[in-house]
Amino acid sequence: MRVVRREEMRAIDKRATEEFKIPSMILMENAGRGVAETIEEYFEPEGLSVLCVCGKGNNGGDGFVVARDLANSGAEVEILLLGKIDELKGDALINAQIAKSMGLAIEEVTNEEAFEGMQGFDVMVDAILGTGFKGKPLGLAGRAIQLINESEAFVVSIDLPSGIEADGMLAEPEVAVQVDLTVTMAYLKPCHLLYPTRLYCGDVWVADIGIPNAILDAEGKLRLTTHEDAAALLPERAPWGNKATFGKVLIVAGSRGMSGAARLAAMASARVGAGLVYLGFPETMADVFDSSLLETVKRPLADTGDGHLAEGAADEILKMADEVKLLAIGPGLGTHPETVELVKNLLRKWKKPMIVDADGINAIATESRLLEAKKPPLILTPHPGELARLIGGEAKEIDRKRLDVAEEYAKKWSAVLVLKGAPTIIGCPAETWINPTGNSGLASGGTGDVLTGIIAGLVAQGLALAPAARLGVWLHGEAADIAIEELGEHSLVAGDLLDYLPDAIVSLFEFEDEEIYESD
Repeated sequence: MRVVRREEMRAIDKRATEEFKIPSMILMENAGRGVAETIEEYFEPEGLSVLCVCGKGNNGGDGFVVARDLANSGAEVEILLLGKIDELKGDALINAQIAKSMGLAIEEVTNEEAFEGMQGFDVMVDAILGTGFKGKPLGLAGRAIQLINESEAFVVSIDLPSGIEADGMLAEPEVAVQVDLTVTMAYLKPCHLLYPTRLYCGDVWVADIGIPNAILDAEGKLRLTTHEDAAALLPERAPWGNKATFGKVLIVAGSRGMSGAARLAAMASARVGAGLVYLGFPETMADVFDSSLLETVKRPLADTGDGHLAEGAADEILKMADEVKLLAIGPGLGTHPETVELVKNLLRKWKKPMIVDADGINAIATESRLLEAKKPPLILTPHPGELARLIGGEAKEIDRKRLDVAEEYAKKWSAVLVLKGAPTIIGCPAETWINPTGNSGLASGGTGDVLTGIIAGLVAQGLALAPAARLGVWLHGEAADIAIEELGEHSLVAGDLLDYLPDAIVSLFEFEDEEIYESD
């Protein structure tokens, strides 16, 4: 599903009207009708009391269309215009005049006294500010937003809640409508998916306003991974397959006191369908892994003597390259100086696909220029703190700008960058994906190790790195979403994901083509 930024939407509208000769009046008509029809999915319109609060721009013009469509369906509709009709222009003016000629009550608001009649409606339609808005709503717009939030009505926003920005905001908006339903035009916007603005949007529906598919195919590189997308990526299981058919993966992980990370990654890789999982770990920990992992092939590696991998383990790992499809390294490795050098040597010498997570990323952060010279396919799976160490930034700022940061560094390093968080962003050199699954239960130790194992298992089965990352992140979040139905978000732990991962995979065989995105 396409997601468009503000400037992209502006360019799409321009192409639709100038190149494809679609009158802007038709686009506005389709937009308003789409909002009205969505409201009718929630309410029987006959006798429904509705107040449309309209700004002076095109968003207000959409509101006039909503008002007359609902009135035609039997609703009792009133309109508040934040200004005067003779201040309107273009399509918004025409639609205001149509509404007036139909006999709809239009209150022209020039001071706050006109807001006294804003209470007592079943539904309020927020048509104040659109995708072009930036900053803080002031004056009449700010007061109208405050009164909408104080009402007990079901609140519907056109395109996005007034007061938030289409591309999302770096901090909590000072003044914004808190809505029950957002009906956005043609495509999702980042604000519908990124926090904190996602919390203001309620249910999010996408209305088809007649944008040609040719524009959809050509404009922008930002996407939302849908259930249908994930289902299309799931590797097929050949009935005649064997361990080699479904791929062999080498996971290098673990250190004294951190054996759980290695176990979680190895089990996740097996659970998602890899044919055979090799686990490389410090040799002094052999007894720990021999007694706790039944399905994994253990490969003890050179040890520093205190439960950390030694630099000399690189030769042993490189000798295994012919046996496996990829190397996943990092979970629970620790930051012993020799282990750090081991990771950097493998980054230089490993020729097959490679996934680097956790302490593997921390090791690379000591010499991050290595990433610019890395040639084989590479996936990095940092959380904001790990990425901050890698690029020399601050975790909070990376979290706030996660979309832009993931895009920038995926291109810079020609790698797949999985920036974990809410939501997780999968940055690829050619495009960027937003993942919709997952919940706060994933904010606990070990869940990232499970994700590394899931992605590794999918690569082992033949998926390219970008599709494997997209599907892996989706399954990881879906397993968490299924798990909390029984366990709750407070009680979810990383090991639970292994139990619910099969349910997440099975769900891909049961999906229905979805046209609705509902936010939390």
